[in-house]
Amino acid sequence: MKLSTKGLAASFGAAAAAVLLVSSPASAGTNAFVKTTDPFNGGAAGYHASNDTFTVCDNRADGLTASGHIGWSSRAGSYWIPVTDKSSGNACVRKKLNIPNGLRVSIKICLQGDRYCATKYGKS
Repeated sequence: MKLSTKGLAASFGAAAAAVLLVSSPASAGTNAFVKTTDPFNGGAAGYHASNDTFTVCDNRADGLTASGHIGWSSRAGSYWIPVTDKSSGNACVRKKLNIPNGLRVSIKICLQGDRYCATKYGKS
């Protein structure tokens, strides 16, 4: 399945609208979406709060791997989970998580190690 940055953003936007219509305020999380800072948006990452899914996409066949991380802290500990996509625009990598509700989550996307990094925040 090929999913571009626009496709990833659109799917998060549509899902966010649906969540707002059916979620109660107590369980409402905040989705987060971030693109790398290179001129071609070579990588993207997103957190979808309603189903606790973290997605990383390598959007270009430029030889640079997209590496994302999602992190949060709770009473149980601090977590920093890596997810890498080496598919060069052919697919995205998704990781299902189990983050307790109401926590701040940090998502970071980089290309090939620590190049063109960007970070955004959401809420589980």
